[in-house]
Amino acid sequence: MSAIVRPEHTWGAPDARPGDDWAAAPHGSPGAVPGDPAVAPAPRDRVGGSPATTGARAVVPHGAAYSQAPARPRSAGSPRPRSGPRTGRPASRPTAAPFGRLLRSELELALLRPRTAVVLASAALVPLLATIALATDNGRLSFALGTLTVALSEPAAFALGMPVVFVAADAFAAERARGTLDALRLSPVGPGRLLGLKAAAVAVTSLLAATTTVVSALVGGGLALGAGPFGVGDTLLRAVVLTGWAAAQLCGLGMLLLAMSALVRRPAGVVATGLAALTVAPLATVLWEPVAPVLPSGLWHEVLAGILAVPADPSALWATTVRAAGFAVAGAGVVVFALTRRDG
Repeated sequence: MSAIVRPEHTWGAPDARPGDDWAAAPHGSPGAVPGDPAVAPAPRDRVGGSPATTGARAVVPHGAAYSQAPARPRSAGSPRPRSGPRTGRPASRPTAAPFGRLLRSELELALLRPRTAVVLASAALVPLLATIALATDNGRLSFALGTLTVALSEPAAFALGMPVVFVAADAFAAERARGTLDALRLSPVGPGRLLGLKAAAVAVTSLLAATTTVVSALVGGGLALGAGPFGVGDTLLRAVVLTGWAAAQLCGLGMLLLAMSALVRRPAGVVATGLAALTVAPLATVLWEPVAPVLPSGLWHEVLAGILAVPADPSALWATTVRAAGFAVAGAGVVVFALTRRDG
């Protein structure tokens, strides 16, 4: 006996022919013909699978065709289908943790290392040594603001910038050396948020290093040497300006080092470049002055001289701040390029 082909399993409904065993069968039986004005079962409800109205029938018009097999009804206790590729609806993508939680974790990782505490302590020690030297010399800078300018000068920039150098080196190069950078790139954090986290760590470290140096200079120099010719109010105002300026310079340098950290595979290269920028660059400005405007620590002496002038001359301060902003933007662009390229 040949197998019976159900019409609802075909793309079109053939006309009934005499002799077919399903020609006169009512709809719903094994030989139903959709083309005949037969009756069709009523639609089932959304919960139980039983007919919505007992005994209700729906008339199928002549010539109607079935394009696919009828759907299987769900039982009363079956759960709704989950979203995903089987139901045709896209599955929900994994989401990252809130940015505030990620930022707090990044700052704790960057600032709570013992190495960071050591270099911050060395940055606070430089103004105290400058205070001792100025107190024994009794020169023209023997006051609190003079101590601050000595602590922020190019020879003392090594201790001031080392916290930023270490944080930038650990941002990407150390992650790549540990083998965890690829996991960060594949995480739902995204390159933009990852750049924001690392840049925030550099900015906070820069502000912390600048504040530590300024507070140490004001406390040590103020107690040992006094406010000098500027008075307490003017000294504090100029010290706040120098704090913001020093933090901006360190942040610009840190973003350049952050870009290098995203490109190299070992943090030692980033540390060596940071040391060269803090030590060799000031010497290069002395040997060849035209190179000073393009170096991260160039023209610092002019800024400090303008702060000590009466009235203050902010021209060099604004020029170096704009330069630091350009360094930060360039470094951010390089980091985005390094995080989005396929070869990693």
